[in-house]
Amino acid sequence: MAEPLVSWYEGNNAKASEVKGTVDYGRVDADTESPQKTFYIWNNRNSLEDVSKMEEVTFTTRDRAGGTGDTQPNIVEAVKNNWFQVRVDSLNESAFTPVGKVAVKPVGTNGTTINPKAATASTWASGVPYVVGDYVKPVVDNGMIYKVTFAGTTGATAPSSTTEGNVVTDGTVQYTAITINKKPAAQEILGVANSVLDTGANAANSGGNFVKLTVFADVPIDASSGKNLLLQRVSFRYV
Repeated sequence: MAEPLVSWYEGNNAKASEVKGTVDYGRVDADTESPQKTFYIWNNRNSLEDVSKMEEVTFTTRDRAGGTGDTQPNIVEAVKNNWFQVRVDSLNESAFTPVGKVAVKPVGTNGTTINPKAATASTWASGVPYVVGDYVKPVVDNGMIYKVTFAGTTGATAPSSTTEGNVVTDGTVQYTAITINKKPAAQEILGVANSVLDTGANAANSGGNFVKLTVFADVPIDASSGKNLLLQRVSFRYV
């Protein structure tokens, strides 16, 4: 399966809010906090084909060389002293956690993604020809749809498997069973097919494919003056 397709959006889920360059927290005085920024981090946004899910997902900060901000020539106080604070809104968290040199934050989501093919799948009937790539749903909803993987004509009994990935034969048609509503496990972001408007108005229907984070810098009174150039990093593994 293809690797995850990661994209970031600042402030809201609109396509126009995609982060493609530097995020500026502005000037922050010592012993004060920066403005809070909200980020939506997606995997496989608005795609009809699955990619690999992101697993063991974490958020932290690093210097621009990818280090922990404590080695010349990449001394970055914000990283080495854990100035940045993060809250995982997609897990309904209320408290912030410091991240940086020795701290990473596990992230995830309680959201669910609805397979976009569920809305257009044909209702099963006997004696109907199908081609590869068609989708069928049972007369009585069982939480599944069935993707045609071998063309043919339906038989007398509708597909009924409720096990994701099961291969089902119906007459001369062969299907793969697909769960309509998918929810990620802990520290995961799904890579399943989804459909989201450019405005982001229906993003909740793809809730398993993104996490929402709120981030700010808590600058201590003994902070040095000058710029802190760093990376906000999401790390993950995939198979």
